[in-house]
Amino acid sequence: MSNLVFISADFCSGSTLMFTLFRKTGQYYCLYEPLHPRLLEYLYYPLRAYEHHFFVDSYFTEYRGFKKIPVLFDPDWGVRRLFLPADANADDLYRYLSYLVGTAFGRSEKVLLKFNRATFRLGWLRAKFPQAKIVHIYRNREEQWNSVVRRGQRYLGREDIGQNDVMFQGFDIAAWCEDLQATFPELDARNSKTGYERFSKLWQLSLAENQRYADVSVDYKDLTHDFGTNCGKIWEAVGCDAEIEPLEKYVVPQEKQRAMPIFENNWNKRIVGVIDRAGRKYAKVRVRLNYGKTV
Repeated sequence: MSNLVFISADFCSGSTLMFTLFRKTGQYYCLYEPLHPRLLEYLYYPLRAYEHHFFVDSYFTEYRGFKKIPVLFDPDWGVRRLFLPADANADDLYRYLSYLVGTAFGRSEKVLLKFNRATFRLGWLRAKFPQAKIVHIYRNREEQWNSVVRRGQRYLGREDIGQNDVMFQGFDIAAWCEDLQATFPELDARNSKTGYERFSKLWQLSLAENQRYADVSVDYKDLTHDFGTNCGKIWEAVGCDAEIEPLEKYVVPQEKQRAMPIFENNWNKRIVGVIDRAGRKYAKVRVRLNYGKTV
């Protein structure tokens, strides 16, 4: 049993659902994506809920009052130094995460950090935070790839987003491979012929690394289609005593997601887009002027 939990997962694999379940228990102080390169921006202008992220409301509310984040945070953590062995020297990252964990424990007896950028740092995290329980959620390789591509297509408004190229940058796939190839030579672009082939190698390495360190590893489809059993496995692994049945309403299987609106009152998309672009621009300027950092 531990009062500190780390969620680790790939992009588009169900980690936000896992975050939401812990958050909805009311027992954990939950911090979303502490290594997100745009975290400082989102503290000024919040990230809007994605189409498939149900019941989130706000991703970064819990960061309010964490005044030292701008001083300690480095946006490069999102795409660089992705591999950290247990004995790696990363004092800057340790100071930052220790600050988050310590401040959160000042507000709650239980704390959770949700990561999509910790996979190849789990050995280091395990060494630095040995009391933490690590929860891993993963998704079928083809389904995860399709989700990555679909989200890029919706965002850019076209079918061809470069997904067939080995340098495909959806969810920073190519950037991750470039950073990690010194440790995992199979990720070198010269060793793949398509974007999917390169992604597949990264997916396999990620699965192995997560399952090497996780206290519990759950398939996204199993969680959404047999919720009680799989949530029970997670609760047992971390020592959570929250009731499971009331949480099932927050689980929306993939086949039902398109029929459900994210918000009860959906504004005109064009108006939302204008506001969102203005908000993003404002946040970038504030971060650059106040902290001299760009993302």
